Amino acid sequence: MRVFRFGNIIILIKDFRKFFLSFLAMLGVFVFSLVGGITYFYTKFFKRMSPKAVYETLQAENRELRETLKFLTHKLDSLYLKQRQLATVLNIPTYDISYENLGIGGQIRDVDIDKITAYAKFQEDLLNKLEEKTKALGEEIKSIPSIPPVMGVFSSGFGIRRDPFTGGLEFHKGIDLSAPTGTPVVATADGRVEKAEWNSGGYGNVVVINHGRGIKTLYAHLSKILVREGQKVRRGQIIGLVGSTGKSVAPHVHYEVEVKGEAVNPIRYILVDGK
Repeated sequence: MRVFRFGNIIILIKDFRKFFLSFLAMLGVFVFSLVGGITYFYTKFFKRMSPKAVYETLQAENRELRETLKFLTHKLDSLYLKQRQLATVLNIPTYDISYENLGIGGQIRDVDIDKITAYAKFQEDLLNKLEEKTKALGEEIKSIPSIPPVMGVFSSGFGIRRDPFTGGLEFHKGIDLSAPTGTPVVATADGRVEKAEWNSGGYGNVVVINHGRGIKTLYAHLSKILVREGQKVRRGQIIGLVGSTGKSVAPHVHYEVEVKGEAVNPIRYILVDGK
């Protein structure tokens, strides 16, 4: 047995050799752990800070940022299309602008922060004009068509098309929305019913609503008319039911919008889904 004195502390060791070997073993474990920790720390931190690692990290972050900015520009384009549609309805002049054709320099394939900023500013100005016009119109805005007349499937557009009966070319003054017979058809804006009758010229059962300010809407091929001439109606009010009366091959609603005596594309006047 060996006795070790450290000041007032006395340590007795029965088998010094065994104690010494154990101490060496613990010291080895400690040194191994210390070296391993330093190596790990260097690998995880110092090595990452090498110029190559920094460059690769920045490249990855740059790619991610560019993808995010591209996604943002696509969202801005979608927003602008809606704003432009509303501006058309409110008779506010607009320009056919998207991010890609905004002339501020830079290549189309690049994402240019200056272009995005300018594009956002352009949209902000348009939104301010829309807000001012909306406030000026007040209650009159309820008389501007803005919803679809029926929740159906778009089956024919506005413009030149082939007549389904003759096969010849004709000018289609509205759009067709297909839906099952009996589906409710609603007024697309506030107004007064100008016509609610049978039309022998091909429209079948038809309703015409005068919304004022030179705007009228027409709803044709109804199976049943649920309003009368002279009646006031509100946006979203049911005015009839889908049918296939008149010159029609299947149940649908033929919908027209007329502005100051001229037929215009009704799609311009469908801003929301009507739900």
